[in-house]
Amino acid sequence: MITWMQRHKKYLIVTVWISVIAFVAAGFIGWGAYDFNLVRSSSVAKVGERTVSKQLFLRAYGNYFNDYSVRNFNGELTEKQAEEMGLKDAVLESLINEALILNFADELGIAALDSDVVEFITADENFYDNNGTFSKEVYRNVLRQSGLKPADYEEMLKKGILLNKLYAIIMNFPVNEVEKEILGAAMFMEDRLSVATVTVEDSEIKISENETKSYWDISKNNFLTEKIYNFESLFVPISNDKLNEDDIKAHYEETKYFYMEDGIVDYETAKKDVEKALKFENAKKEANKISIALRKGNITADKNITVKESSGEYNTTFFLTLKEGETLQPIQKDNGWEVLKLTSIVLPVPKAYEEAKPQILEILKANKRVELLAQKSQERLKLFKGKDLGFVARDSNVTGLTPQQSAQLINNVFSSKERNGYVILGDKAYLYNITEQKLPSGDKLKENDLNLDNAMRRIRQNEIQQKLIDTLRAKYKIEKY
Repeated sequence: MITWMQRHKKYLIVTVWISVIAFVAAGFIGWGAYDFNLVRSSSVAKVGERTVSKQLFLRAYGNYFNDYSVRNFNGELTEKQAEEMGLKDAVLESLINEALILNFADELGIAALDSDVVEFITADENFYDNNGTFSKEVYRNVLRQSGLKPADYEEMLKKGILLNKLYAIIMNFPVNEVEKEILGAAMFMEDRLSVATVTVEDSEIKISENETKSYWDISKNNFLTEKIYNFESLFVPISNDKLNEDDIKAHYEETKYFYMEDGIVDYETAKKDVEKALKFENAKKEANKISIALRKGNITADKNITVKESSGEYNTTFFLTLKEGETLQPIQKDNGWEVLKLTSIVLPVPKAYEEAKPQILEILKANKRVELLAQKSQERLKLFKGKDLGFVARDSNVTGLTPQQSAQLINNVFSSKERNGYVILGDKAYLYNITEQKLPSGDKLKENDLNLDNAMRRIRQNEIQQKLIDTLRAKYKIEKY
């Protein structure tokens, strides 16, 4: 089963909360500090007549943490970075916004019926059997292997369906031609640019010892050691013994819908994977027993390990609610399960000056470079002379720049009210001067009619959505525990 899950992730039902939260994405504005100790209560907040449960919050935060880490940090986002970004507070606020809208839907009498849920589930091809029809057996197996109970999954579906119904009512306004013409003029206008670059040599950047020490004195609490977790560790390997043929067949029958290659894979082909999955399941049962014994102090650990918060080997998100003396759920390894018991936590403290000095120097050098680039750029703008790039649009790429840098430069050009200016990108400043402008042709607008229509709808929807959230925050009482 484990092997299949790794190879066929597309068949797994992740969680519906992501699509639900997407409706209230505006709630991610204004991140701030947030006390994670609140998860020890059964609910983390109450909004109107609805509560935000601890379980929902933990699932939402865990999934958003992992998704954000993969998309923006190559899977290496640390809990410390997430804390600095206010990720927990953002997730909590999004769930509060969701609850606000659900309260509003309740007040309007909008409901998600059981028939709506049945229609959604039976239309989901993830739950189809080999004949292409919905199967209750496949449905239950997929949810079980995804760690979801049917009741919990169906409750999440109801919430998503309810939000979609409300969304359809309040967001579906037609767009007129004048609006599209105005938006088209803004989106497809072209500017003719002249561009020049300004650089600062490393030799121009001077940082004194007094500057580094002064910076250290006022910001030493920003240079902390890592949080460290100390554990007792026991390893439970999978068995090398050959399993009973009947047990393997029984496990295959129970999980065969997860061995799909243009249809259900036959027993002989899947046997090796099935046997390995069964060995992992058997070993996990033993690991669960050992976890209880280790927590009670009835057995002795194999070794002691130290895990830094930035560890890539462990997902330290799961350590956050752990208390000294408690054990984690067994952690899967290549050939077995690891059981960990938390013995102590070493909290972050300010680094010594010499240890923090390299980081301080990097910060001060970067700040000084930006300062010098700005000074030079302002002087050069007075006697501007650059290279003509011709006409550029919002989606143009500037030669010599990365797509991201090009987008930053052009965005600055089109968002500024001035004809000239500069943008600092990395270790250079790019000066620009707009020499001509031209509006898009009628053909350009017709060519992008559908895109303009969709874009105008999104603008309207975002505005309506934010106004709705602001109104509902004033209407319903919000309590954070």
